[in-house]
Amino acid sequence: MEPLIAGLVFIASLFLLVKGADWLIDNASAVGRHMRISPIIIGLTVVAIGTSLPEFFVSIFAVFAGTADISVGNIVGSNIANIALIIGIAALITPLDIKEKTLINEFPFLLISGFMLLVLANDNNIFGRDTFIIGRFDGIVFLIALFFFIGYLYRSMKTERSSKKVQEEFKQKFGKGTKTIWKNVMMMILGMACLGIGGKLLVSAGIDIASFFNVSDKFVGLTMVAVGTSLPELFTSVIAALKKQADIAVGNILGSNVFNILFVLGVTGLIKPYSATPPLVYFDMIVMLGITFMFLVFGITKRKIERHEGAILLLSYMMYMGYLFYML
Repeated sequence: MEPLIAGLVFIASLFLLVKGADWLIDNASAVGRHMRISPIIIGLTVVAIGTSLPEFFVSIFAVFAGTADISVGNIVGSNIANIALIIGIAALITPLDIKEKTLINEFPFLLISGFMLLVLANDNNIFGRDTFIIGRFDGIVFLIALFFFIGYLYRSMKTERSSKKVQEEFKQKFGKGTKTIWKNVMMMILGMACLGIGGKLLVSAGIDIASFFNVSDKFVGLTMVAVGTSLPELFTSVIAALKKQADIAVGNILGSNVFNILFVLGVTGLIKPYSATPPLVYFDMIVMLGITFMFLVFGITKRKIERHEGAILLLSYMMYMGYLFYML
């Protein structure tokens, strides 16, 4: 594939991923309303997983294409971009308040999932082997942790199930559900088709771009693919910040990062074990944990991400990107 064509395909695939995720989440939420499922349950399942579906489809296709570094780099790079780039930009727009419930419920899982990835990706930590493989054992561990994450959130939030405020926020975010249920189901199928096609095209174009410019799959996964699959979170958080809705801006990123690791890497590892290069484990995953810890410190100090802290996060991302380009 010629580089110009590969670039156009890359852009088109990003559009398919963003629209596919949008259609799937909105219409699956509408189906949930038709079935009288609580907005809380839908938010914890359909919406939370839906924001990670672009990363999921890209990771699946990358693993089966034999380019696991794009898969793992996509997740690690997306998690770094979600915090340093997206929260950084959102906080520059308006300071982001951090609720106590978020600090207690979601921040610990954010850190734990990051440490789990660092530990499980290096087989020397558990199996005493000098390999870096995310296999079926690791996938099962991730999915068990995901089960506890969803269960813990549900128990902590079920008291809000009948809250008029929650119901109203749900209607504002997903509309009034005027379509008939069969139309919602058809749009869900169309959304999933867009995600599948977009994920396949994105990986194919990314491989061609990496080959043409003689850069590694890891670099493509950490940069172009990671930022591309983070576009839904970017749009959601920036719009939420403009509307002064810090809960959506912060919660969107926290939930997405946890699901990226526990859901995406868990299912991918369970379907087909794959390896990661040592630099991804020894440097990029540590950068991800460092950015996460910085975010945690900023959130704890004043329960708010101030504008200057957003600037620090954004500068950290720019420095990280600069390092990746320097190491080419």
